[in-house]
Amino acid sequence: MTRIIVLAGGHDQAAFIRELRTLINDVYIILLDMNPNVLAAKEADKMLPISTMDFDKVREVAIEEQADYIMTACGDQPLLTVGIVSEQLGLPCYLTKEQILNLTNKKNMKKVMVENGIPTSRFKTFSSVEELDDSGLEYPLIVKPADSNGSKGVRKIFNKSELLEKAKEAQHFSISGTIILEEFNEGEEISCDYYVLDGNAAEVLKLQSNKYKASENITSVIYQSVIPAPYLTENARKQLDIIANKIAKAYHLENTPLLIQAIVKGDKVNILEYSARLGGGSKYKTIQNVTGFNVLRACAMSMLGMRPEIPPIINRGLCYSKCHFYVKGGKLCDITGLDELIEEGVIDEFLPTSPMGVQKNPPSSSGDRIGCVFITANDYIELQQKVEEAVKRIHVIDENGNDMLIRDMYLNQPPYCLLNS
Repeated sequence: MTRIIVLAGGHDQAAFIRELRTLINDVYIILLDMNPNVLAAKEADKMLPISTMDFDKVREVAIEEQADYIMTACGDQPLLTVGIVSEQLGLPCYLTKEQILNLTNKKNMKKVMVENGIPTSRFKTFSSVEELDDSGLEYPLIVKPADSNGSKGVRKIFNKSELLEKAKEAQHFSISGTIILEEFNEGEEISCDYYVLDGNAAEVLKLQSNKYKASENITSVIYQSVIPAPYLTENARKQLDIIANKIAKAYHLENTPLLIQAIVKGDKVNILEYSARLGGGSKYKTIQNVTGFNVLRACAMSMLGMRPEIPPIINRGLCYSKCHFYVKGGKLCDITGLDELIEEGVIDEFLPTSPMGVQKNPPSSSGDRIGCVFITANDYIELQQKVEEAVKRIHVIDENGNDMLIRDMYLNQPPYCLLNS
């Protein structure tokens, strides 16, 4: 029997566990997550309420359970635990500890970008708020932790008076206590998925991430993915492909997914960050729906030391969107309108990212999402119409029977289709 510890228990990890079971006939899954009620708990053979960032506890469990592998999917912070504990115990891992440290720490990442000619914002790093120095940088700035998950602690600041307070918030979310200050770049956020085999990065999918500024204190949260990316030029697309292979070469990547986040304005490309993992928020589902490539299965194969095959990427000539839902705050008790919208063909499916009965906060990071819908259309105009119809008819109900779904980002933003119809 193969015994595997899986770190973190969201929807993506639940699907990842199911893929592991298709690849291994006799497998025993131990899931570790601080929340015993996570969605993936029902997929595991054993659930232990342990922090995915507690290296010592994870190592103890791995020894007690005689684990053959430690794995995770779609998260940077648990990936660090995978690398460190796997190396300590001599367990196989698709990345070395050094690779993971350099891919999950943005200070190290920025250094590699500069050394390898990868375009990125001007920046400075600090190990304490007392050292803060914004000289040589132009406002607005982004202040962020060097190592965190889900945009936690990332803030946009417009002047020096905001710097100290926001830097302290960022430092709170950093494992190493390291803060990064970087110049803010205008443009569209493009998320790029590649798969690296034998050191070569093959394109899987590029999409545009639309962002919503929930309040002055929050940088923004991604609320929608749009495919094809409406504003991505052919020159920018080619630059991203070159950059992906520079990253693969710089980190000596051989058999792994590669996620790149970029800001693109016209033909100008600016890299925000990257990691040798899949994107979260059901990104694997988007990739499979749009291209036909089961990237989650490929990722599981890589982690097991197998070599996946990348099939020809299918271009169905359709427009596609994944719409994330956020709420004003309250206890998640019911979601209505979904069945009718699926039956009418307005939406393809709904995936929950939070179980019923939990308390949800207003949006400040990706972890505040309650679920997402997938929508397919023939063009951008039809896509916009379907999105608006869906968000008007879906209701997220709190414990008092009130609808707490936030619709502003979908109904009050300029429609992207007007420039691309």
